[in-house]
Amino acid sequence: MQIILRAFVWDFAPEKMSSTFHRLRNEWGLDGISFVVSNPSKLLFLPNAEQGRFRYADEGAVCFRPERSWYADLPVAPVASELCGKRNPLKEAATKAKEVGLKVSAVMTCCYNPLLGRKHPELTVQNALGDRILHLLCPANPTVRELLVRMAGDLVTNYPLDAVEIEDLGYLTLTRARDLVTDLTITPAADHLLSRCFCEHCCRIAAELNIEIERVRFFLQTELEQFFIAPTELSQFPVEWDVWERLVEGEARKVMHMRMDIVSSLLALLVEQIAHKHDKRVHVEGHLLPATLWQIGIDRHKLRELAHAIEVDAKEVAPDKLPPYLLLNRQVFGNQTELWVRLHPSERFVPNRQAFLAQVRACREQNVDGVVIVGYGSLRRQNWDWIREAIALLKGS
Repeated sequence: MQIILRAFVWDFAPEKMSSTFHRLRNEWGLDGISFVVSNPSKLLFLPNAEQGRFRYADEGAVCFRPERSWYADLPVAPVASELCGKRNPLKEAATKAKEVGLKVSAVMTCCYNPLLGRKHPELTVQNALGDRILHLLCPANPTVRELLVRMAGDLVTNYPLDAVEIEDLGYLTLTRARDLVTDLTITPAADHLLSRCFCEHCCRIAAELNIEIERVRFFLQTELEQFFIAPTELSQFPVEWDVWERLVEGEARKVMHMRMDIVSSLLALLVEQIAHKHDKRVHVEGHLLPATLWQIGIDRHKLRELAHAIEVDAKEVAPDKLPPYLLLNRQVFGNQTELWVRLHPSERFVPNRQAFLAQVRACREQNVDGVVIVGYGSLRRQNWDWIREAIALLKGS
């Protein structure tokens, strides 16, 4: 079983990286380290980072210096974080980690980027009401697709990576925004209705497939206008395939299949760039309930064919409820695709150390292929002890 630590490059001071990574490898027993490429928030509070506890940055800016040649003929490119200064923190951290024998991966966020969305609204999701959802990039947009493929190429050619972890791939939802403020109760169904894309690219593809996309858009528009007055029946429904595929006399089902084809083809392009051209592993963010992946456009059958590993986030799952989820993922994806589990050793998500270690034991008992432990500088130092205990449990020492 592989055990990797997910961290920010901002957790580590350049002059201390070698010694810190040596300690993580040889004293803690970690197999690898995973660096988050895009800033997930405007403010990071890292109480035990080696340099600076508060980090202010644009959400969506990256921690590396994009090589211009990769994006030369594109109207958009990744935006380097101001925190980089004149340095390339990802290059420094990845190189130092590799030198001490750690496997290195990069977490690549795909369709969630508030910074690029604000700069380039034409790249974003446009819902049935005509509103642009500026934190969500549309996976059908040709520029978005090309940007993501080239960013993957930039990462695997210029950094000593063993794997790329793909996250936020697909048609995401409004509530993905961390700072959303509203007086409405946004049910999962309402979230789904609010976030479906009808941009020119989605509509063009639908027209080519002879889908009555305007009928579907008008249906969603009417539902949303009613929802803004009072909760509707549909907004209270579960987001289940059997319910939603029947809407608009079956036209909704055609749209659902179209979106899965769009996302699957984008994932295939990323796999081609990362794995086939550069022989790196591809890990893709999955879900504890694989049957729900269609909601964001992921076809679980295509996912099984394309990814080396599926990563499921179990940080808030009670230990006794975790085994059935892991067994379900094994049944869906089989043994040809590795199953990795993300755990977060923090009281934000688990009540105490004992509960976290019980999650770890569940992973060991279910013979998962890897565990990603999330957090380093963001954690209390006492929680570092949780990590060391988890590694000892998983390694059987």
